[in-house]
Amino acid sequence: MKQPAPALQNPQQALQAMAGFSRAKIVSQLSDGPTNASYRVERGSEQYVMRLDKPDVTGLGLDRTNERRVNEVAAAAGLAPQPLHFDPEAGISLRRFISGQSWNRSDLLAPGNLQRLAGVLQKLHGLPPVGTVFEPAVAARRYATQIGTAAAAAIAGKAEEIASKIRSYTAAGCLCHNDLVCQNVLEGERLILIDWEYAGIGDPYFDLAVVVRHHNLDRTSANILLDAWLGQAARARETTHLSLQCEFYGCLLQLWEQLPATGNTKNLRNPQPPGGC
Repeated sequence: MKQPAPALQNPQQALQAMAGFSRAKIVSQLSDGPTNASYRVERGSEQYVMRLDKPDVTGLGLDRTNERRVNEVAAAAGLAPQPLHFDPEAGISLRRFISGQSWNRSDLLAPGNLQRLAGVLQKLHGLPPVGTVFEPAVAARRYATQIGTAAAAAIAGKAEEIASKIRSYTAAGCLCHNDLVCQNVLEGERLILIDWEYAGIGDPYFDLAVVVRHHNLDRTSANILLDAWLGQAARARETTHLSLQCEFYGCLLQLWEQLPATGNTKNLRNPQPPGGC
């Protein structure tokens, strides 16, 4: 069932409306993206992260009920923060604040880190495939429609052509994060993933492609990630599968950057220039 678009809310009022948080306070804003804004919250000596949705969340195809299901499974496996409050209709979620540092591109290039990330993805992709199916080609068409230009339609058409090739490589789907920009990789007591709003059942090579293509990793780094994830040297078919997903993600990223919903918002993703994989 489609969720209604949440109304814009006063952050402090939304916080104090939650049971047990009437005396809590917002100490800083952590992010301000096209779909939501997040805030660091204090309640006595405890710290939390509150996320408030914006009306564009439904227009971009996000399903918060699905996100909650996936997030709970990932949290039980130690791969994500445990949600403490999650109200999809109101567009509010709350979790504990986790001390740590989000990765940047240089962290991806640090010795051993691609192998560590591959290990996290192996565990994720081996979890029960809960949630709805994530279809990037559908997202590309939706974005092109919202942009409404001939150029966007051409990019979506190219994305669909690539997607048709990818289908011959893809077997059964598994649980995927689908938004593995480095800011969503958190280094703390252990490596975990945050921001599960695009998560669902999909092609695990799409997860790998986001890491490679979004951050403009070179072929050597792409091979390190792929080999570590496979647990062996990649064969030609597996390398081609990743290359196609990288090409597809490049189209999706072009469309995302043109969306009216994202054009006037802080770009927290900081994509790197186009590159191969």
